[in-house]
Amino acid sequence: MHQEHMKMNILKQIKVDTNDVYHLDAEKYFKKQCTSLEMMLISRMITKINKRNNEQLRMIAISNEFVYNIDKKSIKRKIAINKIFGVTISKKSPEFIIHVPTESDLLYKSQENRDVLVFYLAIALKMHNIDSIRIYFVEDEVLQPYCMHHQTPDKSKQTSLHPKCQISTLHPENFQLNYINIMNKSKGTANEVMVLFANDPLRLRVKLEEYQKSVVLASGSLSKIYLLHNKYEKQQQFSVLKSVPINSVDIDLLELFLKNYEKLPFIEELELCLLYNGNVNLIFKLVKGGDLYQHLKEINNFQEQQVKQIVAQVAIALSDLHERGIIFGDLKPENILIDERGYVCLTDFGYGKLRMYQEFKKTQAINFTIEYSSPEYIKNGELTRMSDWYSLGILIYELLVGITPFYHNNFDIALKLILKGEVHFPRNIVCSSQCKDIIQKLINHDSTHRLGFLMDFKELQSHPWFHDISWEDLAQKKYDTLAYIPQFNEISQISDRYFTMEQLNEDERSW
Repeated sequence: MHQEHMKMNILKQIKVDTNDVYHLDAEKYFKKQCTSLEMMLISRMITKINKRNNEQLRMIAISNEFVYNIDKKSIKRKIAINKIFGVTISKKSPEFIIHVPTESDLLYKSQENRDVLVFYLAIALKMHNIDSIRIYFVEDEVLQPYCMHHQTPDKSKQTSLHPKCQISTLHPENFQLNYINIMNKSKGTANEVMVLFANDPLRLRVKLEEYQKSVVLASGSLSKIYLLHNKYEKQQQFSVLKSVPINSVDIDLLELFLKNYEKLPFIEELELCLLYNGNVNLIFKLVKGGDLYQHLKEINNFQEQQVKQIVAQVAIALSDLHERGIIFGDLKPENILIDERGYVCLTDFGYGKLRMYQEFKKTQAINFTIEYSSPEYIKNGELTRMSDWYSLGILIYELLVGITPFYHNNFDIALKLILKGEVHFPRNIVCSSQCKDIIQKLINHDSTHRLGFLMDFKELQSHPWFHDISWEDLAQKKYDTLAYIPQFNEISQISDRYFTMEQLNEDERSW
């Protein structure tokens, strides 16, 4: 039981699950060969190359105890994990060798499955108390010369065949990024791609030529936002590329952000982060409805029930960030995206610096939209979770009315209005007393008396305005129909109704 728990902990730590697509655990012929403590990690179809260079279709299966070579429900070979010395991988072809000193090696090839099989082999070694996997990365397309095809008790004779290059030792905990970047590194290439983050733990290859820029979606002072599509996906998949000059990003802060990144329901989903050509390139999942500001411009103002559901989602997002010690710090309609079902997520379009601030830390030189800035930030630069809740109150008002409560085209007067904090509701805007109450309590000029100060998100949840919100269903996106849903002619359409679609210039077409 202890060993089973340890194995599951290793998988959880590496953020992967078992990948036995052929369900060998349920096959009678296979169960006869397994021990009671075995856990099947992965099974895949693959091409085996024998010593005569004949190709044979085989299944390879890796458990925490053995590597299995299977032909039509017949186990041809079973190799103990602790007998494996390492792996040779071609960077120019899909071939790879599993080296087994004192036995014959296994030579395989698979464009689709090779990388993930080697990853799970590293995990199997970890479960056998072998912390890393040895890998020879070679430029050769054909690996047969490095492969021992007959058994020999002379370990040195077999290892003498191994490539004459430095062994890379990759740990399963950081296997993904090391593997991707080693595979991308080529001789004579000056401008290399450095991948800093990949959201899918089983994504082990990243090539820029997979992606093609389509149009410019938005432009900021420091960055541009591009629509990308993957040229090799069977179904056209769109993503969003935010490209920011590396000298405008705090790299230490970026690495901290990526290290602690986790997928959250109402936060924009990051797919990849890579350094290339002097830019930090962040690739996000496309949110087809664009930002909330475009919708506000189109309809002038939202109905109260629509506002309530939107704001409830934003509150969940802010709560998730606060629990992780992060202050969002720039809440406004432009930084809220909405998808085709009406669900929203926080983003940071056009803003160059990633922000991660600990609670009550004072910060300098953050250029907020002044209308959303809290009194304490204006007075002394203090940015806390209460600044986010203040901005949420401003957001409720703007979505209802179509303009922020302290808007003025004179900057100095706007500051005075914010510090004074008197809110007036236009007569033509109909909203409930509970709605007015939550706005007043969120934008209280004294942060210690502001809604959320004592119990953060829980205080907002219990406010009467949210009495008809099912928080659990909303957090799991189980609402059948939301009150506001963007309008599309087709569900897959990328519409210039919600995006500024600019054609690429010649320099922008390439990476």
